[in-house]
Amino acid sequence: MSGRKEGVVFVGSFRESFPKDNRRHVVFVGRSNVGKSSLINMLVGRKVARVSKEPGRTRAINFFLWNDELYLVDVPGYGYAKVSGEERERWKLMMEKYFTQCKEKIQWVFLLIDSKVGPIPLDRSMIEFLSSLNIPYVFVLTKEDKADQKEKEKTIKELSLLSKAPIVITSAKEGKGKKELLKFLKVE
Repeated sequence: MSGRKEGVVFVGSFRESFPKDNRRHVVFVGRSNVGKSSLINMLVGRKVARVSKEPGRTRAINFFLWNDELYLVDVPGYGYAKVSGEERERWKLMMEKYFTQCKEKIQWVFLLIDSKVGPIPLDRSMIEFLSSLNIPYVFVLTKEDKADQKEKEKTIKELSLLSKAPIVITSAKEGKGKKELLKFLKVE
């Protein structure tokens, strides 16, 4: 026995003083209601992240420790969450602090894009931000089951014009894309 703990545990919600150990981070980023929590739950095979119908429920940076080796990091969504401008500014500063303090530990950012909607201006800003910090990212198209072929093709074309980042098509509802994403995490 290796002594390694199997499974996923919720470590906590942080606004600062993020975990300081040397474990790798895989960060889930995207607009509010794009499916970050659903994707985390699909990847780990059980409900660990709280899924909400209401945009903007994630108010801090949530850390989940997977197999005692890496953190799955769920950050607040951007976009149409019903919060004050003051709260939105606090989120922005918290996110900037996290990414600058932890960038050496970030293995990947999964930048979630709704297959049906495609990239929004805030997604473009996130691409620029991640690029400025030299943080590697993967486009993760979510809700594939809700988009028709034409919508998916349009989204893929738009993303390929924005960046050379890999694209993985997923559906948390159907479990699609799980195997492809796990390859990025280097976990079984």
